[in-house]
Amino acid sequence: GIASASCPCPVCGNAGRKVTAVTLDHHVPAQLRAAIGDDATFCLNPACEVVYCNPAGFVIRKGQTLLAVTQKDPGDEVRVCYCFDFTRGDLRGELAQRGKPDIPDQIKKGIADGRCDCERKNPQGACCLGNVAAAIKTISKEVNSHAKG
Repeated sequence: GIASASCPCPVCGNAGRKVTAVTLDHHVPAQLRAAIGDDATFCLNPACEVVYCNPAGFVIRKGQTLLAVTQKDPGDEVRVCYCFDFTRGDLRGELAQRGKPDIPDQIKKGIADGRCDCERKNPQGACCLGNVAAAIKTISKEVNSHAKG
């Protein structure tokens, strides 16, 4: 079918990002998959517990997806890159040890090698590099504030 524009989140109103059936197939449990349909939007608002919504107002919330979602769950065990399995904890470890993680370069190399599968593997259905950069910023601040005592 023709992809329509993303629908606003019925809970927070965020415009969100359109996702495809491929993304939904990989992240939505079977019992919810039919209900959400193929016309769904990923809510990008980290303060909102909605992960996916459809134009009918059906929502899939944090905790209902098969994997924890970067934007919705701040835990260190949560992936920031789903194609190459990097977590927030991996970033934190590299920042603490080296001050600069090389994870973004590893991801870029993987992308260049054609080994990423963001549409299928990432719950947002798109490249993670923006999320990784944002996580590095956040964790750097945390690591630096701890370092100062």
